[in-house]
Amino acid sequence: MKLLQKLIPLALLGAILIIAFWIRIQGVPNIPEGQFTGNDPYLHYWQAQTVSEEGRLPARDMHRWLPLGRDYGQSMTAYAYAVAYTHKAITVLFPNVSLYQVSLFSPAVCFVLGLGVLYFFLYRTFGLLFSNIVGIFLATLPGVVERSAAGFSDRDSWCLMLGILAVTTYLVSLQAQRPRSRLLWTLISGFTVFLGGMSWEGFGVFLSIILCVELWKFLTSEKEEGLRLYALWVCTFVPTLYLASPAYRSGVGFTTHLFAFVLIPPLVLLGIRALRHFLITKSSLADQFRPHTRNLSLGLVLAGFVLALGYVWIQLDTFASTTVPLSQNQLMQTVGELDTPDYRYWVFRYGSLFFLGSLGFIRIGIHFWRNSGTVLAVFIFLFMLTTFFQARLETLLGASGGDILFFISLAGISLVLLFIAWRQRESPKHELVYVAMAIWFLLWVALSRDAKRYDFFIGLPIAFLTTDLIRRVGIYITENLKNAQFLSADVRERLPLRVIKVVMAVVIVACLMYWKPAGEHAQRSVFAATRMRRATPGDAPVTKAFAWMKTELQNTAIVAAGWSYGSQLNVLGGVKTVIDQDHYIQHWIHLYNTHVSDTTEAQAALEFLKTHGATHLMLTQWQPPEVFLQGELSEAFVPVYPTDDFMETEVKVWEIHYPSDIQSNPKYLATEP
Repeated sequence: MKLLQKLIPLALLGAILIIAFWIRIQGVPNIPEGQFTGNDPYLHYWQAQTVSEEGRLPARDMHRWLPLGRDYGQSMTAYAYAVAYTHKAITVLFPNVSLYQVSLFSPAVCFVLGLGVLYFFLYRTFGLLFSNIVGIFLATLPGVVERSAAGFSDRDSWCLMLGILAVTTYLVSLQAQRPRSRLLWTLISGFTVFLGGMSWEGFGVFLSIILCVELWKFLTSEKEEGLRLYALWVCTFVPTLYLASPAYRSGVGFTTHLFAFVLIPPLVLLGIRALRHFLITKSSLADQFRPHTRNLSLGLVLAGFVLALGYVWIQLDTFASTTVPLSQNQLMQTVGELDTPDYRYWVFRYGSLFFLGSLGFIRIGIHFWRNSGTVLAVFIFLFMLTTFFQARLETLLGASGGDILFFISLAGISLVLLFIAWRQRESPKHELVYVAMAIWFLLWVALSRDAKRYDFFIGLPIAFLTTDLIRRVGIYITENLKNAQFLSADVRERLPLRVIKVVMAVVIVACLMYWKPAGEHAQRSVFAATRMRRATPGDAPVTKAFAWMKTELQNTAIVAAGWSYGSQLNVLGGVKTVIDQDHYIQHWIHLYNTHVSDTTEAQAALEFLKTHGATHLMLTQWQPPEVFLQGELSEAFVPVYPTDDFMETEVKVWEIHYPSDIQSNPKYLATEP
């Protein structure tokens, strides 16, 4: 019997993981050999190729962003190393597996591994039914499938996997009773945070979830516990990140604030905890501080928030050009992934779960914290209204009115949660897990409100909160059946309440997945894997141009083209490039658009191209006006591809023969206006 009890969860987990993986590989037959379903996957594949061939990435990538090259010290590249060395390990047993195949399937594999870890954590904490419902939701939600499907070989699934590992192992360490277990899980969590910090500039959001859990513990406790373990956890990633990556020591561009937002907060919290411990135990005023421990804790936390707000205020100008989605510069407004989602977007990708998850959050607040939870529910409702119904609300209040209401809701939620933690005397069961999921929901949904790019990470908390709501509905109904007066005592005693609860959960989940009024999100799961992200460039005219470059141009050729083609030119064309979708130097993209793709002045175009060492130029029909390239203003551009019907083709490539009077101009190397 005990063996059967252990095998059932494993069998159900295996089934969920197989379904999740099967859905995510459905689009593979539609992807031409060597291609991916996005622009960024080519960049990560390019980096993995370099690691596989040379053992490591160079200090600067001199195949792109020429003539300066891409500074890898300012880039988070752990994912490329993981793909390259995973391929090396696999080829020991399966020598025919290529690096491309590993890259192609890595998103689906990473997601499945992360889902497996989450499943075991939820099974251990909430039971079999709960973990299975969350697993089924995450396996089938189109919004989660799209960026974790095979072919979209970006680092999203990798970062989600690391985020799940970091948060769940930290929560397990807090639940562990044995000191050795707590130590082990703490070290695992800290090392995972280090990997995440070396993988993505935005991994600090996952770190913030753990810090908020620690803040909650800090405010709800009367004495300091686990300070040494927390200090050890901090030491596993703060000094190592600082030493391992120059981006954490002197970040520029998108990494400008990494030191302040990733390394400083855990250190500040460590300092606050150590200070409180000293004041209530070691100082000469310990007897006076000890009765007011809660007030002292709240004061220290508020002081920390004031310092954080002060830093943001002082650095506000830098966020305009370095922070996404706060950035409002012209380049970022052209990136589709940073568009604002509307109500239909949420319904299409998450069915009704985005709404039910919000209701689950509201229910948790009221159930756990009563009157304070009711106040919290009001601000959560405003948060939900200003996020998921943003477009419709702004038609009534205007954009500024909607934004003001949104920030009021965030501030209100933060203050009420602080008040609840400060007044808390008894902790509900698994409270820290609920706090972690609530913070996960708030942070990633807030980011997704103005940028579609981040909604991939909201799938986990809305699945968790929806599942908790379903569970509570089942408990409510079975308890009412147990006490129903219209049933005889004998019938009430014989009611199979556990079976009823499971059947109800299955019916509700099936309705949410397949019933149209409830969103029927499962109907779009395979569509998300096969159609929402198609092969890039696919069977397009530019694909033939890349193939021509691969065979006809030397690998020293430098081809100037629009930023979206950058990494594709590196991988599929085998040439060097000037700009790409990495957006490393945004001002160069602006200069290219101004002086090359959108100009009719040959002199400026040639000076820009000469300054960047370009030997060829590629333009498409979507980049008018191309007047100077048609021979009307300059003969420096010599058509080389295609050789037939050059004037009518959609993709044109010119070899550049610079006139003697064209000289490099340093203004075209400026990295900012």
